Amino acid sequence: MIIERLELKQLALTSNIHTLETLGIGDSIFCDDLKKAHSLRALSYYLVRTRNLSRKFVFRKMDHGWRIIRVQ
Repeated sequence: MIIERLELKQLALTSNIHTLETLGIGDSIFCDDLKKAHSLRALSYYLVRTRNLSRKFVFRKMDHGWRIIRVQ
């Protein structure tokens, strides 16, 4: 039997990066958990700065959660 150790935090980060990279202009992500919303917001700023992307994201409070919207 082979047992492998996986970094679960790294797997979750990769999934979120892929999600943000596939967003088109006008697409958005809705989060009902504030911690998850702030995590995606920070990751969007990190991606724009480190990869020199010409994308812009906005973070808005909605009725039952938060929305990260790609505007450019």
